[in-house]
Amino acid sequence: MPIEIRSITTSEIPAFRETLSRAFGHDPVDEDGADERFAGFVDLSRTYVPFEGDEMAGVSASLTFDVSLPGGTVTPMGGLTMVAVKPTHRRRRILTDMIRAHFDDCSGRGEVLSGLWASESSIYGRVGYGVAAPVHDRTINGPAAGVPAAPDEVRLLSLDEVRTVFPKLYEALFPTRPGQTSRNDVWWEQNHFRDPEHWRRGASQKRHLAAFRGGAPVGYATYRQKSKWEDSIAAGSVIVGELLGVDGDARLSLWSLLCSIDLFPTVQADNQPPDLELPWQVANPRAIQRKELDGMYVRLLDVPGALEARRYSTTDRIAIAVADPIGIAAGTYALDGSPEAAACGATTRPADVTLDVATLSALYLGADLANTLGRAGRIEGSADAVARFGAMLRNPVAPNCPEIF
Repeated sequence: MPIEIRSITTSEIPAFRETLSRAFGHDPVDEDGADERFAGFVDLSRTYVPFEGDEMAGVSASLTFDVSLPGGTVTPMGGLTMVAVKPTHRRRRILTDMIRAHFDDCSGRGEVLSGLWASESSIYGRVGYGVAAPVHDRTINGPAAGVPAAPDEVRLLSLDEVRTVFPKLYEALFPTRPGQTSRNDVWWEQNHFRDPEHWRRGASQKRHLAAFRGGAPVGYATYRQKSKWEDSIAAGSVIVGELLGVDGDARLSLWSLLCSIDLFPTVQADNQPPDLELPWQVANPRAIQRKELDGMYVRLLDVPGALEARRYSTTDRIAIAVADPIGIAAGTYALDGSPEAAACGATTRPADVTLDVATLSALYLGADLANTLGRAGRIEGSADAVARFGAMLRNPVAPNCPEIF
């Protein structure tokens, strides 16, 4: 029977949720109002579901974001999410067809790029995604690290206070680091303020901290606590959800408290930016271990539109030849970029650098990778051209997406 990919109706939300849950190996959570929350959170016209007759063979959807870019600009991005194919329907190009439906939808809405978090890192490079915002998971021995005292005042906030403080502070910080995604009121309520039991995985409910300077909030963090005792010795963990601040002192103030909670010596902080300052602020950096992971992937759909949307660290003009396994972004483009503006369009000039769209996408948010990718054979061109290209795209603040979508 042929496969038809279409968006779902409200009545098909329960089947979508069940198909998604079973594909990822768990059962759907039977909460009051779950289907209504799904409808308020996901634009059903942005679902791409393969049907074989009346049966869902898989699921996928897009979330509508703006994403922050180098230079403090933003651009619309389609966030591909909830992607799964039933085990009975594998090896039939269903995943590729869903992704193509997503790409077409993004292009029709003026979104020049797509972003996602991958359940398997081997999948999405085949359709042009690159790791644009790698992350470090950090495990900190709080008592051993020697974290300095907090420069700012740090307070625990009630949920009512959080609803006032956190969104305004995030909105101010949003353009300051590439890779951060916009949040509307529904996103805040469903993903940050709501805290159902099944999200806790044996840990406490979510706690909320804020750092204040001169009475004004300058940073915030969320965390949970998970108790553990070993031979009557406390060995609990602090599990950090999100930590953001206007500067290094604001972030240090939050780390200082999180690393000094009695009975909880281990601090686990996932999805941290690679340029985290904390190891350079403590007395014993060996007490801060890290594991590098792939983080958020990006895929350029409109090369000129995407390259014009961001700003550049140097002023230069360079011709870029882009290969694309499915043809969307293929071509040779002339990029004129500077810290103030950018222009990009098709050109007949000989290319200074040649690369595939996944490699260009990996560089797009400003990660300092061009020279490494050149040595890895992912970028062709003279050493000078690759160095110039990398200097243009490199951003002084490492890209980071602080939450998985």
